[in-house]
Amino acid sequence: MVKLVLIGIYLLGTNRLLAERVAHIGLQPGLAVFAAVWLLCIVSMLVLAFHARAVTRLVWSAIFFLGSTFTLAHALIVSRHLGLLEFEQLLGLIGFASNLKGFHDTQVLQAVAWSALGVIAINLPPWLAPPNSASLLRWPQRNPGLLQFLPILAIGAILYLRGGEGSNGFPGQYNTAAFAGVLSAEKLLAPPAPEREDIALAHLGQRPFRHIVLVMDESVRGDYVDLNVEDGVETGLRPLGPALFNFGVAASSANCSSTSNASVRYGVTRDSYLKDLQINPSFWRYASRAGYRTVYIDAQRNDGKLQNFMDKREVGEIDEFVQVGTAYAPDAKDIQAGRLLNSVLLRDRPSFTYVNKMGCHFPYEGKYPTANTLYSPTMPRTFLSKEADDGTGYRLAENAEQRWRQVNSYRNCVAWNTRGFFREALANVDLSDTLILYTADHGQNFHEDGSPGEQTHCTPGRASAGEGRVPMAAITRNAELSPLLRDASRRNQDKTTHFNVYPTLLTLMGYGPPSAQANFEPDLMATLPEDRRAFLSTYFVRFGRDPVWNSIGRPAQLRDGLQQALADDDRRPLAGDTGTAGAAP
Repeated sequence: MVKLVLIGIYLLGTNRLLAERVAHIGLQPGLAVFAAVWLLCIVSMLVLAFHARAVTRLVWSAIFFLGSTFTLAHALIVSRHLGLLEFEQLLGLIGFASNLKGFHDTQVLQAVAWSALGVIAINLPPWLAPPNSASLLRWPQRNPGLLQFLPILAIGAILYLRGGEGSNGFPGQYNTAAFAGVLSAEKLLAPPAPEREDIALAHLGQRPFRHIVLVMDESVRGDYVDLNVEDGVETGLRPLGPALFNFGVAASSANCSSTSNASVRYGVTRDSYLKDLQINPSFWRYASRAGYRTVYIDAQRNDGKLQNFMDKREVGEIDEFVQVGTAYAPDAKDIQAGRLLNSVLLRDRPSFTYVNKMGCHFPYEGKYPTANTLYSPTMPRTFLSKEADDGTGYRLAENAEQRWRQVNSYRNCVAWNTRGFFREALANVDLSDTLILYTADHGQNFHEDGSPGEQTHCTPGRASAGEGRVPMAAITRNAELSPLLRDASRRNQDKTTHFNVYPTLLTLMGYGPPSAQANFEPDLMATLPEDRRAFLSTYFVRFGRDPVWNSIGRPAQLRDGLQQALADDDRRPLAGDTGTAGAAP
């Protein structure tokens, strides 16, 4: 009896969103299917728990421990079911699992404790010997290990039939195993990756600029900086005056660093972005063909670690691969990255440089000196890592008071890292022969509307508009291109996206316009439509599922994010922005 009670408590305690899922399904035939899968899972687990073979129980209880820990921790942190796409996304970040230390300690420890209860309950006596007589129950009781695959296959079949969805609310003990099975089968059955195509444009023979730079900031929200709002965080760019061409608030390609950065590097298009990501040549190859020395400055990782879907093949296309090492504290990494860029821009040899700034990925504290605190009160200052997103000792905001502190910490981080970077990068640089494009990989969601969860970006499905709002600006004093950029920045104010960056870089490198049949988005100098301000939140899709696009808001809404935060003097929940999911714009 005690064993049954403990197993019941374990199942209910590790599947916290079960009641919500049942209410969502409602009284319809789908509820019967849902109940049938749950019953199959319960029966399979009970057969295992009462089986006498210790090795089988221990192996599967360990699998259940991992699955329920994963599922419960995810539910406690983001208040949302763990789906196949989220599971795949988290697997891609497994190399940075140590970053969870001190970040979501309470939730992870709680999930571990509940999952440990399951290990104990399943392995408690009594155990029953399987029957010797022939009966329908003989096979499952003699083969409890194989029986566990039955609910896993049932959930996998639902995932396949529902386009990767339909698993919400099923026991996390079996859900994660089904996710792993589906992803493994897909990888085994997938055809070989196609070869990347050669560059598709002809070079016109002249380079308009000696140096071209793309600065990709980290987690900088376009409607929080002084480029776009009067009370915005100072970036250090406005004093450039006529050398600055501000395109306003732009839409990122996606709301997660890896997909956004890769999309820009490979010039994906809206209509075929997954195919483009596999076959398009990188902008490094275009730069090399145009006679530029390729330089990558990474202020986020060190010791040769790669990120954002960069692999050894791509590294082979880069002439200078430079990472800001651990000798520099987080609040000094962007300063050093600026100095490294400056040294490149002072050379005579033509170069194309891509900079991944340290920027302001959470946690925000520890990435600016306390003496440079411009906005207060702030979050506790407990960040100790040397990388961009190690959350040591940090907790995200859970209420309006903490959100206000979080926004202040974020603004301090943006101010310090952006101003310091550009101050060092632009020192004594001849901008008449240099062009710099500045944007960020994605924005941030501060849950100003009081929405549940603590996730600031990478939200799958419907996502907050703030996650896709980024800055977009060009810097140069080139006499020939400046008038064109000035007209383009006015004409395309608040209309640009990451999808326009790659073709712009190729134009600036001296390549001719693409043919009508070529697969390119328009560049920043073209006349851009007003209905393309959208970013992807469900990026990798399968089984016929459609991607999810989210609007960054109507023109009148694009600058209200910071204003809403500043208006929260009474620490009340605010009316925030919510993106709308839909078809590709």
